Amino acid sequence: MRKDKMVAFDLRKQGRSYREIQKEIGISRSTLCDWFKKEEWSKHIRSSNQNKNKLKSKDRIIKLNESRAVMLSKKYKEVESEAEKEFLVFKTDPLFMAGLMIYAGEGDKKSKNISRVSNSDFYIHNIFIKFSEKYLYISRENIKMALILYPDLNALECLQKWSEKTKVPVLNFHKTQIINGKEKAKKLQYGVGISIISSTVVVKKKILKWLDLVCLENS
Repeated sequence: MRKDKMVAFDLRKQGRSYREIQKEIGISRSTLCDWFKKEEWSKHIRSSNQNKNKLKSKDRIIKLNESRAVMLSKKYKEVESEAEKEFLVFKTDPLFMAGLMIYAGEGDKKSKNISRVSNSDFYIHNIFIKFSEKYLYISRENIKMALILYPDLNALECLQKWSEKTKVPVLNFHKTQIINGKEKAKKLQYGVGISIISSTVVVKKKILKWLDLVCLENS
């Protein structure tokens, strides 16, 4: 048996991986595979190494998640602290309170990273959008919208009307959802609009914190 093969076997029996052996003695992985593929004891070592790697990977993921949780907790505390200071400045502004009341009544409070308001009236959305622009520093170009329509409504006509009334670009509208209703009479001329601020937990945290502060002041 060639000397480097003997060294490779000794290293393998110590539990070394192919990569470790390759790095130490310079033998290619394909050659190592050819040498060890018929050795049952080597298969057991491979299985053992795989299990060890899985445990290491799991531990690494746990540590990363723990680190991320600590960072997020710190970030959320900073956001809530900032929201408290802003509330003292904004609370006397009618638009600020109007936007919060709209969210209290029509807003999504369950999802973690999406802030959305659903209503059939254009002016409700315009108030919320203006609120978002002024107090959340989100431009109208970054506001998304979606429509919920009954089958008897013209989807294109409704889309154009909502875009015209809210000044939200047509390209910012998600795919329109058509729902089947039992009512034959047309009750909603242009359906229900949904204003959406997505992919930011910070915005949601601020809105909910402001709502909590409103409740505390009026309790």
